[in-house]
Amino acid sequence: MEIEKLRAFVTAVRLGSVSAAARELGRSQPAISAKLQGLERAVGEGLLMRGARGVRPTRRGGQLYARAQELLRGVDELVADWSDPEGRGQGKLEIGATDVMAVFLLPPILQRMRRRHPGTEIEVTVEGSRPLCTRLRRGDLDLALVTLPAEEPELTGREIHREPLVVVAAPNHRLARRRRVSLEELASEPMIAHRRESITREMVAASFRVAGLEPRVAMEVSSPEAMKQLVALGLGIAPLSRALVADELAERRLVRLRAPEFRCLRRSGVVRRADQAPRPLVNRFLALLPRPADRRAVRRPARP
Repeated sequence: MEIEKLRAFVTAVRLGSVSAAARELGRSQPAISAKLQGLERAVGEGLLMRGARGVRPTRRGGQLYARAQELLRGVDELVADWSDPEGRGQGKLEIGATDVMAVFLLPPILQRMRRRHPGTEIEVTVEGSRPLCTRLRRGDLDLALVTLPAEEPELTGREIHREPLVVVAAPNHRLARRRRVSLEELASEPMIAHRRESITREMVAASFRVAGLEPRVAMEVSSPEAMKQLVALGLGIAPLSRALVADELAERRLVRLRAPEFRCLRRSGVVRRADQAPRPLVNRFLALLPRPADRRAVRRPARP
């Protein structure tokens, strides 16, 4: 069973398309189709269900996909280590990150990674925590920086940063000059909220429910940057990471509402597959990540 046939199979399953696999691997579609057919002949059964919308694995194909991913990672690791005995970091690292982590934690880490391991190819996927965990389980990512908890038995990880959320409003908001804002008053205001499926949204809702309250959600927005803009336009209040709004607060484009009863601590961490030992390249990246006590973990990016 040739490695390249397995690579064609894994790529086709991951992308759900033979033509997309051909593009990614730099081969013609007939060449990839021939490799897939050759693999099916070698194992003595069909591995893919083909249709107008693409391809997906059979039950046995799904089992082979999981095993083949591990095998290919091992082969790639062996080639990278053999060709890079001094640890310069040849190879590809696939990282997932939430918006906040991609903006405030990743840039200095990637800068150090590039300086120490200049041969590393790095690909970053920015999504919500739950979609990133799904990608991890599928084997599409080496690791992900997400909002905790990631309560999935297939994943393991550690906390790298914690920070309270703050409630922000436009400078001319009716509560902006108040010395104290109650939780009831916050709940009565239109809120620009994270998407319903987000972990942060659940944490915010829980902080209100302990007082028997439900926030008045006016909009659901997936992008924290968009949330800031909507708040600045006076369309509602929003709970956001303190680091994310630091510049806006300093420049008075947004104001922090003084609401001592609102207590919401967001914990961020790095997670990876629990059933796979991390590759040396992954370990090199993990070694650069901060511990929770390191207040330098999240920095505002320098202004241009």
